[in-house]
Amino acid sequence: MPPVGILSVMSQILHHPCCKEVYAIDENNYSGPQDNLGRPDHAYLQARQPAQLALFYGGMSNSVPRMFSVARQYKEFGAVTIAGGSHVDALPREALSSGIDIVVHGEGEETIIELLTVLADNGDVALNRTGLAAVSGISFLDENGNYVFTGARQPICDLNELIDPDLTLVKFLNKRWSAIPINRGRGCNWKCEFCVVNRQYGRYKSMSIEKALRQVIKYSDLGYKDFFFTDDNFAQNTAEAIALCRAIGDYKRKFRKKINIIVQVRTEVAENDKLIEAMRWAGVTLLAIGYESPINEELRAMRKGVTVEKLIARSKKLSNYFYLHGMFIFGYPANKNAQESTSFTIGERAECFKKFFKKSRIDTIQLLNAVPLPGSELRARLESEGRLLPLSTVGWDKYDGLFLCYDPRPEGLEPYDLQNTPKMLMKKKYIGGFISRKLNYGNWLNWVYIATIGFLIQFVVFYFRWFLRYLLEKQKIRNTLRHDLPIHTFFTVPLANAWRDIKRRWRNLFIKTYAGAIAKRWLKEYQSSEYINTLRQL
Repeated sequence: MPPVGILSVMSQILHHPCCKEVYAIDENNYSGPQDNLGRPDHAYLQARQPAQLALFYGGMSNSVPRMFSVARQYKEFGAVTIAGGSHVDALPREALSSGIDIVVHGEGEETIIELLTVLADNGDVALNRTGLAAVSGISFLDENGNYVFTGARQPICDLNELIDPDLTLVKFLNKRWSAIPINRGRGCNWKCEFCVVNRQYGRYKSMSIEKALRQVIKYSDLGYKDFFFTDDNFAQNTAEAIALCRAIGDYKRKFRKKINIIVQVRTEVAENDKLIEAMRWAGVTLLAIGYESPINEELRAMRKGVTVEKLIARSKKLSNYFYLHGMFIFGYPANKNAQESTSFTIGERAECFKKFFKKSRIDTIQLLNAVPLPGSELRARLESEGRLLPLSTVGWDKYDGLFLCYDPRPEGLEPYDLQNTPKMLMKKKYIGGFISRKLNYGNWLNWVYIATIGFLIQFVVFYFRWFLRYLLEKQKIRNTLRHDLPIHTFFTVPLANAWRDIKRRWRNLFIKTYAGAIAKRWLKEYQSSEYINTLRQL
């Protein structure tokens, strides 16, 4: 999926008088002219269609080195380079010394329009440093090379006034997008230590239901069926989430559209049956949940505001209605100033994760090391404790959760073991143990089983399990309400639930097989990176 934030910024100037053409390049999904390294040939693109203004997405720390490289290239072309996003927002001086002319802090939709007013001159765009001081919310270097910050900009109050993001601005697509990203809301009311969302955007705000629905309809008409709401917590405003889901559900049934939706939520959604019903009505099939940890001490250090016991209970309930994708941080660094800190060994933590995966009925997992992102309170704490590994050795390209970027030894943890344990847990989940890898390569035994006697066995087991559960539940209801229920429901409801469980087994087996191949390639690339030796030397 493309990063929708920068496309929203570009959409605001799509019809600006000084812009003859606006288009985007997604280097992760590109099929245009390439250089001898197989990357987008920006020199060729610039020669064919010179760009006077180049915007860059600087929100992902691990992609920043590549961004700086391309920014320097466009600066040599004579273009004005502008970057926004959480990384450059937190470290503007670094960006301004790495090929970026202007750093935009916070939201950029209104800022970019004001910048064009200053930079545009008779249809051309040129770097006019003298007028930049009048634009709030940016950083730049003046004529003498001095750093200038124009002050914090007021957040955008009404998202409905913005032009809808136009994803078709992306050119030279290699593949159709796997899902259409829709950013309905920004910000977060929670303040987790490791996150930068609240710091960058403040409390949650959202566009109207009609505006969000309009985007779903637009890309549904283009043939897309899968949508991903990029809000960090889709259900932050419960009433609006319910109304939007009902509107989407009504639309898909009225026009006979097939729509599948993925949302990011907290487990609190399990406490609201109306929200669960509305999400199912809309076609929400998968919940991406940041569980983060199965250890209460770590959850308190993160300021997650939840306990392991609640996570398990809520997750069990949600698994009855949705597929669950769990996102976790392994070995979260303890706060030495806290009254309590975890004394778990790495092995004990791994066992906690294994037990949690089973109890919570999570379908798929993503397990990463803690990332001290620029601008986060976690990074500030580790930096004050002198625990950040030097960027000269562990660069930004390692800040993706796959590599250890801080020193865990003050907690009595070995860096090598902490680095590798989450990978081994992922490997165990998707590839299996030694015997499974050798005798059941590609899960071929599982596929043969379900293609023969497995289907019948699974159907009988699942059906009778649901039949007995439904019988007991309806007996309680009948005794309470004192009336009989239609006899056919005793057979049709368990049948539907049994078929749903079978599909879940098949779906998860397919993902396990597919993910296993990815994990093997990923582990091979990790081993060839020689980061293990770097970590040992550090």
